[in-house]
Amino acid sequence: MYESHFLLSHRPFAAAPCADAYIPTGSLEQARQTLIRCIDRAEGPGLVIGPAGTGKSLLFQILASHFRGRFQVAHLAGARLGTRRALLQNILFELKLPYRDLDEGELRLSLVDHLEPRSGGTDGLLLLVDEAHTLPLRSLEEIRLLTNVVRNGQSRVRLILAGGMALEERLTSPKLESFHQRIAARCYLQPLGRDETIHYVKEQIRNCGASADNVFTADALAAIHTATDGIPRLINQVCDHVLMLAALGGQRQIDAGGIEEAWADLQQLPLPLHDPPVLVGAGSGSAGGIVEFGQLADAPAIVAGTIGPDTADVAVANLDSISRTLDSLNHGGAAAASNSARIADDFSPVQDNGTEVELFFHGAHDPFGSHWEEEEVVIDRYASLEDAALRGRRVMSDEGRAIGAAVSAAADDEAGLPTKPTVAATESFADDEAPATLSATIAFDPAGDPLLPEEPAESDRPRRAAISLRGIAQDDRDMIVVDDEEKGRSAPLTARPKRAEYRQLFSRLRNG
Repeated sequence: MYESHFLLSHRPFAAAPCADAYIPTGSLEQARQTLIRCIDRAEGPGLVIGPAGTGKSLLFQILASHFRGRFQVAHLAGARLGTRRALLQNILFELKLPYRDLDEGELRLSLVDHLEPRSGGTDGLLLLVDEAHTLPLRSLEEIRLLTNVVRNGQSRVRLILAGGMALEERLTSPKLESFHQRIAARCYLQPLGRDETIHYVKEQIRNCGASADNVFTADALAAIHTATDGIPRLINQVCDHVLMLAALGGQRQIDAGGIEEAWADLQQLPLPLHDPPVLVGAGSGSAGGIVEFGQLADAPAIVAGTIGPDTADVAVANLDSISRTLDSLNHGGAAAASNSARIADDFSPVQDNGTEVELFFHGAHDPFGSHWEEEEVVIDRYASLEDAALRGRRVMSDEGRAIGAAVSAAADDEAGLPTKPTVAATESFADDEAPATLSATIAFDPAGDPLLPEEPAESDRPRRAAISLRGIAQDDRDMIVVDDEEKGRSAPLTARPKRAEYRQLFSRLRNG
């Protein structure tokens, strides 16, 4: 718009950073040289720390242009990489590789496979991460793991991080101790000084085919530094805006007043900043509640021997005016101060050192959607062999035979079958040697047992041989007989125990 008015070949102060418009000045040039050496020698990750507008994005564009043919460059800028999957997807997108419909593991494997050395290929990947102070700790740890891809003794990923002062604080977290140890280069960007600002403006005008002395006066160049504090982004804004205003007003040269007007227009200030401050005499009243913002022009230097009585009186009057203004602010600005404190509390940033929690939401599992395998029947052949081996073997004792014969006899008697002869197993015990449990069972009344049927009267049934149960009360562990074959059995018992003694036997077993 103003290029033809000032006879410029192109726009000298663009809003977006451009590597072709780079002017080597100050800490930015020192950082460029340090990072180029760090990348060339594969020393380790590099770190760029600086306030907003000091040239971090421009520095990344310069590095990308310098190493474009040697490395594949992935410049991550302006993206909120909240998860590891989003980080890997952005890197693959920068490398023109597929990144859709892949989970985190597949994305990582795809990137590692792409980093493998190939004949005629590049030396690896140059990863430039801008605004790195916005990354969560898990994303920073994922970036560190990418630098572990080493082939033939050389890292396949060269890493440069850039961000504000919060980035350096995040790297001091105990969770990132390994990352913090690997940083090989730390670069801190600073605003330009007065001479560097003037040099920057003149070089930009000269690159457009014009002379800065014909466009800006000397006081205008000094006013640019005062207004912008040497921040390159603000320098570009003020110079571009003042050139447009001068072209609209038909001016061929810009002075300090034009710089102050452009600055006030950009910042929407109510009054021009270049008005001289009002000096209050010793006998005058208060300042009227007006707070002066100051002026863009530098304060005139005080030369020795030039201070006279009038200068001292004016200085004393100014000090008195400042004291009265501060008193009025202290008494009348309590409410404003409390409102300012409340607003500051409302807009305080969230602490970055809190615990970070990563949530994973998986789809609901459908139990009927899975494949059901056919049931397999497993036969334990060892169990069947053991059962067959024990099938023909029986463990018996004399007491066991007696009990079995008694049970069989009782069953035959109930069914009306003829009585089988049994052998009475008797053993004599002294009266004082009878077991206590047997003595207790003698007093048992069989008729009171609800589990057994009523026994007919003794006169109604034939008298049978008595069976002594004293031998059953003894320990039969030494009387076990193993009979492997049916033919080895003893002859069947011929005696049959009495019904009362049979009931007493089971009552004893139940109580014992």
